[in-house]
Amino acid sequence: MADNDLDEQFKSWYENVVKTSQLTIKEQAQITKAAADAGAEVLKKETREKHYRDRKTGSDPHLADSIYAEAKNVDGNSDGTSIMGFDTKKFYIARFLNDGTKHNKADHFVDIAREDAKVTAMEAEKKAFQEIIKEKGFS
Repeated sequence: MADNDLDEQFKSWYENVVKTSQLTIKEQAQITKAAADAGAEVLKKETREKHYRDRKTGSDPHLADSIYAEAKNVDGNSDGTSIMGFDTKKFYIARFLNDGTKHNKADHFVDIAREDAKVTAMEAEKKAFQEIIKEKGFS
């Protein structure tokens, strides 16, 4: 009799695990977008600290203001992944600053920001996942 109770508990646990692990593309995108947003904020902060000058930029935004996060892959398709990075008009400037050139020493600010963002992004993913689980009625 005790074996049946344990079997039922394991079966119930297994069904809950299956239900919570089967996420729709929209839910996956919601989770990865939270991580991308967190990473973008860290990258913006790092860019402002290392490469921001208070100047008039006109219609051309500053490098730190051209960072974005999107709930699409690099091809622009919605498949549950998200990306974050510099605008296509500014990414080459960030690359020159990060990797250096023949005339400028590299400071690796993008690499540092990515490393710093790992924990923040994982926490944001965890929070988004927990919200989805609560919406589905699990704890």
